[in-house]
Amino acid sequence: MNMLDYIDWRGDITFEEKGFNEVDSLVFCELSYLDMDRVEAAHTGDGMTVAALYEAYAGLRPRPKPIMNDALIALRKAAISARFRDVIVKRYVNDVNPDEHAQFSAVTFIYREDEAYVAFRGTDDTLVGWREDFNMSFLSETYGQKAAVDYLNSVASETPDKLIVGGHSKGGNFAVYAAAFCDPDVRENRIVRVYSNDGPGFRKEVTDSEEYAAILPKIVKLVPESSLVGVLLGGKERCRYIKSEAKLFAQHDPYTWCVKGPRMEDAPDRSQVSVFMGDTIKNWLSGQDEEHRKTLVDVLFDSLETTGVDTVGDLNNAPMRIYTAFMKALSNVDGESKSSIQQMMQKFIATGMDVMTNGMKKDFTNNN
Repeated sequence: MNMLDYIDWRGDITFEEKGFNEVDSLVFCELSYLDMDRVEAAHTGDGMTVAALYEAYAGLRPRPKPIMNDALIALRKAAISARFRDVIVKRYVNDVNPDEHAQFSAVTFIYREDEAYVAFRGTDDTLVGWREDFNMSFLSETYGQKAAVDYLNSVASETPDKLIVGGHSKGGNFAVYAAAFCDPDVRENRIVRVYSNDGPGFRKEVTDSEEYAAILPKIVKLVPESSLVGVLLGGKERCRYIKSEAKLFAQHDPYTWCVKGPRMEDAPDRSQVSVFMGDTIKNWLSGQDEEHRKTLVDVLFDSLETTGVDTVGDLNNAPMRIYTAFMKALSNVDGESKSSIQQMMQKFIATGMDVMTNGMKKDFTNNN
């Protein structure tokens, strides 16, 4: 059973009859991926019901489907279910800011008179959004993280007492960050739970902060067993590893997550591939200073911008043109920066070999 099966299974039971659970959280996170730019009522403080949102979609000219998953599938089911159809959707915002290398979107769901869910969208298919993900490796606070704090403070003033905050992918990172650094009264007295659904972690200055420590007991982090996203960067929250019907990076798609009743289905542990990639990237990043990380990200994404590519989906259309642009951009940087990037690539390969060798040694020791 997956999220869509869950909507069919529990769809006839309202939130008044059976309270909120972690699968409901994933449904709301998925609905946050909906393109509501052209649905004006969803932007307002009064909002609209999930059923009305689906009716509004029916009258719109469809846009290209996203590369990861199509949230309209979940909306179609939710709109006819007793559990979700009357949920109020409000305060939708979508801010893509190329100058700030930022992609931020959020929406609030009122599912009971005294409870609301604040959902932060994960990375969409814009290169701007992916660049912000990479920027997290060297920035203490990204544009999107700051926007998440401002959004949460704003909606808290006009929503019910109990707040649950969550997101999928980068949205999970935003949810934890916003919950940690929002107004202390909201953090301590209003927020009851924070869901990070395969969201990446943070730099050390965040995880060592008093604000992060204060929200830590309320964080629920769900990570697919072969995750290559939720294990990135740092974090002190306990991860629950869950089963997925997919393999490797495809497990990032929440439609593939296995559901058992009102819970995600637990996996015994992380897969060896996830451990290998997570340790490789973590060890590699720890050996690079912030300036070198920034240089690599700037060269990569600046070169992509020269090709006219706007979305990740466009990358498949002209791979040779993109490769040529990257090599040209690399040749144009100063000698020291070029040497740094080449050394970083070499170190990444070497780090992966070290992780693999250490893992083999550990297995050999445990078996003898």
